[in-house]
Amino acid sequence: MRLTVTAPLTFAWEEAPTREPAPGEVRTRTRLSALSVASELAVVLHGPFPARLGYQTLGTVEVVGEGVTLRPGTRVVTTLGHAGAGLHRAERLVPVPPEVPDRVALAAILGEETHKGVRRVSPQPGERVLVAGAGAGLLGLLTVFNLTRRGVRDVTVLEPDPARRALALAFGAVACAPGELPHDAFDVGFECSAAPAGFAELLAHLRPRGRACVLSDGNWGALVLPPAFHARELSVVASSDGEDYGAYAAWLWRHADPLLERLYPVTVTPADLPTTYARLRGTPRPVSVVVDWGEGQDA
Repeated sequence: MRLTVTAPLTFAWEEAPTREPAPGEVRTRTRLSALSVASELAVVLHGPFPARLGYQTLGTVEVVGEGVTLRPGTRVVTTLGHAGAGLHRAERLVPVPPEVPDRVALAAILGEETHKGVRRVSPQPGERVLVAGAGAGLLGLLTVFNLTRRGVRDVTVLEPDPARRALALAFGAVACAPGELPHDAFDVGFECSAAPAGFAELLAHLRPRGRACVLSDGNWGALVLPPAFHARELSVVASSDGEDYGAYAAWLWRHADPLLERLYPVTVTPADLPTTYARLRGTPRPVSVVVDWGEGQDA
């Protein structure tokens, strides 16, 4: 089954494809899928409708079509979303080595999408970097991981939730509550909240000619350029889908830090998903939620 949203907070399950794979195709069985809370909530509440939900999935190869070299039983990362099974072109699957834990492997999708943003503004080792707007959410923490593991050491996270600030510290960043930072202090900034207020706050902290990247999709309102954008001659870029998930995953497998498993502190069943979205409207929210499609679940 696959979860779809048909109207605000109104869900339906649709049948997942069960046909045999065509040449070059693979059918997978889902083990885990993960929520990207802010972007999925934006769809659940505001559409467009109908829409399929989710895009971070870890599955197992079940059946392969002609010409596919992947073996049944191989774990793979996919962008299937919240569905128990699915068909894919073989080249779109990322095999997971046996030594990499399931929940670390889940980070490959958003890890590449955040690293694409890092590549776009290219922070240098000596620059000061600010990750703001739910800075210790899933997007923010993966950004911190990508920055610190690639040599950028002066990384600050702006996050109102104390528990999330503690997690940001574990990932290698300095963590501050809103209101604790001076303006004009950072060379590069990443906006992760999809909220206009978070975007304006980030730009206020950048130095003249600073660079900002908006990582969040599904914005909760229009992102308006404040006076600081013009006065300081700032530049802003956006980053959405990744460019090469396989290349990023190859790097991630070499840096498979068990700390990444802490990004997914809450586990639910597929049947729990509709009520989970409703609960996530309130705060505090977990960094992410994992859906366990294990034995006994309706797929």
